[in-house]
Amino acid sequence: MTAELGFVLYKPRMADNVGGVARALVNFGFSRLVIADPKTWHFDPRSAVKAEHVLDKAYMALDLPEAIAPFSWVCGTTSRRIRRRPALSPAEAGAEAARRMAAGASVCVVLGSENHGLTDEDLEKCDAVCRIDTFAEQPSINLAQAAAILAYEMRKALLEERPPRELAQAATREEIDRLVVFAREALLAAGFLNPQQPDKILGELRRLLVRGEPTRREVELLSAATKQVQRAVR
Repeated sequence: MTAELGFVLYKPRMADNVGGVARALVNFGFSRLVIADPKTWHFDPRSAVKAEHVLDKAYMALDLPEAIAPFSWVCGTTSRRIRRRPALSPAEAGAEAARRMAAGASVCVVLGSENHGLTDEDLEKCDAVCRIDTFAEQPSINLAQAAAILAYEMRKALLEERPPRELAQAATREEIDRLVVFAREALLAAGFLNPQQPDKILGELRRLLVRGEPTRREVELLSAATKQVQRAVR
């Protein structure tokens, strides 16, 4: 089960920190690592003690959308409080990830760069936000520490027994993104969206859709419906 959960490092700056994250993942039984737009594309395997295989198999993505495209549910991390975005604790994020994975979804956790973390724009691309609540006088923790905390909570949640349930194939992020593109055109044509600022409302609608955990079949139906609406209002 743990192989289905991925960790995405977006714009990491130091190769040693990437190795430290790989080691932290292996500590808790994970191995799926995605590295997006790093400052260097060369990583010293010596920094990943007994986790060299994680670096060797890591997927290298050019940007954040490419990195998170294969996942159904994406949880971004931050140390900041984001207006109008309630934050999950690491334990809550772990419980939600485990619940979704039990239903057949693929899940990933995104960690930002060491100096700035994830921006508001980056977090808009995420379906949920997780905040590690640290002591105010020393709030910052390094990348590997954050990864270890999150990996521990994810593993703990995944090991909890849950009643079996019938699985339906969850829609991927790529499929949901295509639906949002169709919806954008249809809602603009219908006059529902502000042409100068459509993405704010679309972001809220997208998060509402993801909370419903749609299957591939449901997303296909909604995509067909939005295309028909677009044709009808032309």
